[in-house]
Amino acid sequence: MRENWLKIDEFLTITGLQINDIKNLITNGQINAKYINNVLYIDSVSGTNALVKSTRNTLTEQNIDTSYIEQSIGTILSLHEKVIEAKDETIASIKNENQFLKDALLNARESQTEDKKTIDNLRGEVESKKQELEAMQRKYKLMWGKMLNNGNKL
Repeated sequence: MRENWLKIDEFLTITGLQINDIKNLITNGQINAKYINNVLYIDSVSGTNALVKSTRNTLTEQNIDTSYIEQSIGTILSLHEKVIEAKDETIASIKNENQFLKDALLNARESQTEDKKTIDNLRGEVESKKQELEAMQRKYKLMWGKMLNNGNKL
């Protein structure tokens, strides 16, 4: 079963319960809770289950007016809506992150392709300059070689 965590203040607002009641339920192990960065979070699923059980027990033990039942049902529906909203937000954020990563990979691929083209162009230029340099060296050897030979004949 998946857990959906709500801050204690939000849980109190939705349920209309007092903090002492919630702490008793946590102590009894009926509600799962944990601290994240010194903030108490309540598992909405276990909280809803605990509220349903306590409502069922209360109904069997005493006569309850309909407003309490309506409030309990409203609380459960509110918790359910919060869980669905949290799930939808999580899915949307994961989709956004996946799209970002996909775009980053495509940009990296384009950059790599451009870098390969630049490297190939630079290699071509280097090869061209090498050939030019070799041609110049041959030209100067021929030119200086003739001059040296002419100088020896004198």
